[in-house]
Amino acid sequence: MVDVSDPEAGGAVGGGATECPAAWVVLVADPITGETDAFGPFDREAARADAARRRVEHASEGLDEVLVVTVPLTPPDD
Repeated sequence: MVDVSDPEAGGAVGGGATECPAAWVVLVADPITGETDAFGPFDREAARADAARRRVEHASEGLDEVLVVTVPLTPPDD
């Protein structure tokens, strides 16, 4: 699984900014059904924990193809 909150996985926000976003969401996508869902917002560590729990839950149900990632939540620019 991919965790984009990890800077080594491209998780830096704003083209290499070192500031960590305050809010994160967990994105779940099923490539078989095409369904997606998002959960949160969380702080960074809570998002990682929630994503890990969801990965284990999906794997225990044999749904290894389901993608679970954490992504920074940024407000839209007005």
